[in-house]
Amino acid sequence: MSLTMAFPSRLSGLSCLLGVLMSVAAMLTAGCSRGRDMRPVTLPDLSRIDAPVQAQVRARYDTLKQAIENRSTPAAELADAYGGYGLVLQASEFFEAAEPCHLNAQTLAPDDVRWPYYLGHLYKSQGATDKSEVAFKRALELQPNDLATLVWLGRLNLDQGKADAAESLFQKANGLAPRTVSVIAGLGQVAIAKRDYAATVTYLEDALQLDPEAESLHAPLAAAYRGLGQLDKAQPHIGQWRNRDLPLSDPRLEEMDLLLESGLSYELRGIRAFEVKQWTTAAEFFRRGLALTKPNAPLHRSLQHKLGTALYLNGDLKEAERQFQAVVDAGPDGIDEATAKANYSLAVLMASDGRADKALPHFEGAIRYQPNYIEAHLAMADFLRRRKSPEAALAQYRATLALNPRHTIARLGYAMCLVDLKRYRETREWLDEAVKQFPDRPEYKIALARVLSTSADEHVRDAQRALDIAQELFKGQRTTALGETIAMALAEYGDYAQAIAIQRDVVAAAMRSRLTAQLPRMRQNLALYERHQPSRTPWSEDDLVLGPSASPAAPEQSFSPSKP
Repeated sequence: MSLTMAFPSRLSGLSCLLGVLMSVAAMLTAGCSRGRDMRPVTLPDLSRIDAPVQAQVRARYDTLKQAIENRSTPAAELADAYGGYGLVLQASEFFEAAEPCHLNAQTLAPDDVRWPYYLGHLYKSQGATDKSEVAFKRALELQPNDLATLVWLGRLNLDQGKADAAESLFQKANGLAPRTVSVIAGLGQVAIAKRDYAATVTYLEDALQLDPEAESLHAPLAAAYRGLGQLDKAQPHIGQWRNRDLPLSDPRLEEMDLLLESGLSYELRGIRAFEVKQWTTAAEFFRRGLALTKPNAPLHRSLQHKLGTALYLNGDLKEAERQFQAVVDAGPDGIDEATAKANYSLAVLMASDGRADKALPHFEGAIRYQPNYIEAHLAMADFLRRRKSPEAALAQYRATLALNPRHTIARLGYAMCLVDLKRYRETREWLDEAVKQFPDRPEYKIALARVLSTSADEHVRDAQRALDIAQELFKGQRTTALGETIAMALAEYGDYAQAIAIQRDVVAAAMRSRLTAQLPRMRQNLALYERHQPSRTPWSEDDLVLGPSASPAAPEQSFSPSKP
């Protein structure tokens, strides 16, 4: 064999030898990372969880074992296998068993934000705040503008008394997502930690305006008002506190919650379908969740009420009512949110289809099972007012305002009841006070102007003041409600020509906007003005209180997932 032929052959052999050596080196490196640095993982005792979840956990464990045993599994895939097993363990609250899984995933994929993020929540669940802080900080290093991480780390700093660090995080979050309730509430909590009570009031009142159901904010808000010496403003918030989580968009946490084949997971899936108005899909998820929960569990009642709501929205009223009634029949003693909502849904259903005599006990049941249920108090007040029981309605409007003093509809409904009771001076005083307390709400000014224009008590009427109020409002808005109010004041003042012209414009605008329900009353007032007679009716029963919008599904437009 010639040298020219032998040389390439030797090069090829050397190349193969180098390739083998590199493969061996790679295997040794992988062995080091899987051996020395990898923490051992275990399969915990699964006897306390439901069978479908047990099967899921075992399946993830088997997948991980296969990935470990296959020495050619890439590091990224092995990290996903460790992390995937850790997630089902964490979702099932096997925190100790989940920890090494996430730590191994983080070692194998150090730039993947998921693993330090989930570790942050895992340590937080265990009360290990120092470890949780380290993990969330690492997640924030990887994704500096992640809103959920900023909020969780901000809350953690608040819990540790680190107000300045928390403020920096919440301020950054506010810049990324302004008008977010959890962020504004966080800034309010920072302010109260710094004893800046004025800033606390500004932030927390703003948060409650955005989300009246953020009931966990009432206690710190009451404390801030007390700190300012404003005990009268603190009083409405005392006793309203409720341990309700503030909403926060957290896709990673939601992904973990949706992992398990459990009733809670299917409730969350149904809620997601609700958010995009897929009623049939939502109903199917709720049914599947019901099949996985015990009949006497709170989660079972929650799922059944949500199923009824989905059926109602899909047009199956008969089956919806059957589901609501089943929840009521299974209601426990004491407070129960799902039973309260089912009672509310039945009450509204029955009130809307002519079974008013059966509706009242369900309104009462809704309030008995959940005394701070604002929608139930308000709907019951509206129901009683329409049933010509204004005195009883006043009590429910008062209860609504005790829970939320800023509730505009309740305050206006209260005024309507006072007029029904012919307590005109009290009505004027009530609306005067509302205008003073809430100068930013034009509804109160319109209502006051109407009472001043139309009251049956001549000592209450004041046409000039009514015109002044209405004309001042006219500079900033052009609505049929305001136009009618100006016409009422002009008619009381005696300027029927102007009243007629404005009322005709109002009728034409209502026709263009297809406000057909309001047209009969508008035309009745027009006929009065044409006969040179003032109106003595400030509003119709549907004018200011949005009673017709009540629906058996209304409270379900923003679900609060129930915990088993």
